[in-house]
Amino acid sequence: MNTHKILISILKKSLVLIILVFSGCNDFLKEEVYTQYDPKTFLQDQSGVDALLTGAYSRSRIIEWNHRNYTYIMNEFTTDIAFETGGGLERAAAPFIQFNWAVNTGMLNGSWNAMYRAITSANTVISVLNGLDGVSDELLKKIEAEGRFIRASSYYFLYNLFGPTPIVEIPADATVEEIEEIGKSTPRSSKEGFVNYLVADLTFAADYLPVEENPLGRATKGAALAVLTKLYLMEKNWSKVVETSDRIINLGYYELYNDYTKLFSVEGESNKEFIYRVPCIPQAGFSNVYIPHAFPPGYPIQSNWENFGAQFRTYTSFYKTFEENDIRRDLILTNYVNVNGVPVELVEDASGEPLDNARSLKYLPDPEALGRFNGNDIVYVRYADILMCKAEALNELNGPSNECFALLNQVRSRAGLGNISSNDYSTKGLLRDYILADRAREFYSEGLRREDLIRHNKYISGGQSRGYNAQDYQVLFPIPQNQIDANPNLEQNPGY
Repeated sequence: MNTHKILISILKKSLVLIILVFSGCNDFLKEEVYTQYDPKTFLQDQSGVDALLTGAYSRSRIIEWNHRNYTYIMNEFTTDIAFETGGGLERAAAPFIQFNWAVNTGMLNGSWNAMYRAITSANTVISVLNGLDGVSDELLKKIEAEGRFIRASSYYFLYNLFGPTPIVEIPADATVEEIEEIGKSTPRSSKEGFVNYLVADLTFAADYLPVEENPLGRATKGAALAVLTKLYLMEKNWSKVVETSDRIINLGYYELYNDYTKLFSVEGESNKEFIYRVPCIPQAGFSNVYIPHAFPPGYPIQSNWENFGAQFRTYTSFYKTFEENDIRRDLILTNYVNVNGVPVELVEDASGEPLDNARSLKYLPDPEALGRFNGNDIVYVRYADILMCKAEALNELNGPSNECFALLNQVRSRAGLGNISSNDYSTKGLLRDYILADRAREFYSEGLRREDLIRHNKYISGGQSRGYNAQDYQVLFPIPQNQIDANPNLEQNPGY
């Protein structure tokens, strides 16, 4: 079979695999037609590479409504930072807030399907590289690195929600029937095997990807190392966290953006702090839809903005953890005058009772938004996270040190705060608690709180302290029932 037919065959097999195996979603992958092109020359210039990779990138991006569901409903509303009330979304969000989610939750199934679509698309990119002629080894390695980064980052997001999931690999000469059988019978990977698979992909990606992010959103050496750092952090492999963090720092490419209040605005998106991001524009399918959820009722908005009935609210107790001169809390709305000219307080009532109604406007509204569609880039990992990851790892390895405080003080300085030292946090435990608390203040509205609390064994107790019947096994979400129905070898997480 010539290379042209192999390419079409692989694409068809990938389509069949996802349709038959991962819950029957049949609209996720539009099959490309290559009859006008010779694949032997298709990848020899950048336009060909971009055409092949565009689908894989687009499927891997947690954007728009998927971003709302993954980042906020699953990873922030289950914590002590924020929650949601109102609108049609409340019915879907409440089970996550209250720790009583079901095994057939549509949002979890949607996240599973979305990530496996991206994985299948990435595998397609990698598969078509075999047998291509006239393409430089350097270009082939770069394309493979991009495919393996997309694959590994998609598996990482699955791991964060569900723990190890099936590593599905299809032989190059597999028939459609064989592909279907592999998909229906592949069990979950072991934890060790899963982590090692991601480490191999991300290490390869870091070796062959460029440093510069060009264009925005393209995989880079820093992005691969950043996801690898977060994976090691999740595994509490502290020495590896230090090693990979140092590799990012030593690139000399990233830096903290000088104005935290503009970092998440459209104006600030050309920064060198975002290591792994998805670029957005104010257009359906490519946008950031967080902002309409954050406006309180009657908030004066521009005519081209939209205010949803589904309200994302910040706990008063979290707001009160900030020091008064902390610049980072300036992006939390605490009061306003509504469209009727009435002053509205959001933090406390006149008697000092918490209202739990402050609003995070961290993603500043896009002046050019089209209704609900804003163009603020969505960030997954940024440089401040890497600095704090390294500080946490150093503390876990050796306790408080000058190097720990130097890293943490970079973040504090940007927030307008004074330095801390061993005089303030003299033991490993004290500094550990400080880092966890300051990570909340630095990364609120970015969906990192759940994984941080789990790592510190405070996720379940936190849910219980808010009055919910949270159980130890709920550190992982259930494998969606649709997936278990499709694959009898897919073992459910304990407790479900």
